[in-house]
Amino acid sequence: MRAGGRAALILALALGGCRARTTDSTGTTADAGTAARPRPGDLPLPGCDVLMPADMRELTLPGFSIREERACPTCGPLCALRSETEKDVTVSVTWDCNSRYSRTDVRALLAPSLRAGGLEVPALGRAAVRRAPAQGMLQVMTWDDDTPCALIVTWLGGDPERALDVARSALSTTTPAALAMPPPPAEDAGLP
Repeated sequence: MRAGGRAALILALALGGCRARTTDSTGTTADAGTAARPRPGDLPLPGCDVLMPADMRELTLPGFSIREERACPTCGPLCALRSETEKDVTVSVTWDCNSRYSRTDVRALLAPSLRAGGLEVPALGRAAVRRAPAQGMLQVMTWDDDTPCALIVTWLGGDPERALDVARSALSTTTPAALAMPPPPAEDAGLP
C-alpha cells in the first residue's frame, strides 16, 4: 500500500471512530459535523502537544514526529505520528470527548465494536476494545476513567501490539487538568 493510501485509510478509520449520530428536536437524525452542533463542554480540546507531551512520546514512540490535524467537528485533534527510521509505521491518536460517555454503561460502549469482531481489552481505562480492520493494522478504542473522553489509537505497520502501549500512555495524560474541564461526578464516572 502506498504511503498516501495508508494515511487516507488511517484518517478514514479514525474519523469513523468518533462520528456520532444525534437526533434534533424535530426527530431528524444527523451525523456529527453535518447539522449537529457540539454541546458546551465537549469542545474545544487542547492540541497534540498537550494531549501527547514530548516526554510521553519519547517513552512510547521514540524518534516519531507528530503532526496535528483536525479530526472532525466534535472530536479533538488527530495526532498523526511518523518515524524516519520506521518508515512502514504510521500511528494516529484522536480524542472524542462527549459527556454521554460518562453516563453510558460500559457494555453499551463496547457492544458495537465487539459485534464487529473486536476483542475487549481488560484493565485499560473504563473500557477498551481492540480490532484489526485491515491486515497489518490494529485499532484500540478506550474510554477514560476520569474524563468523558474516548481515545482511538490506530497503528498501521510493523509491531501493531505497540498500539496498546500508546493507548495506555495517552490515557495517562488525558486528565481533567490537561483538558481544562472538571472531572465527572463519581456516579457518572462509574465509580462507587
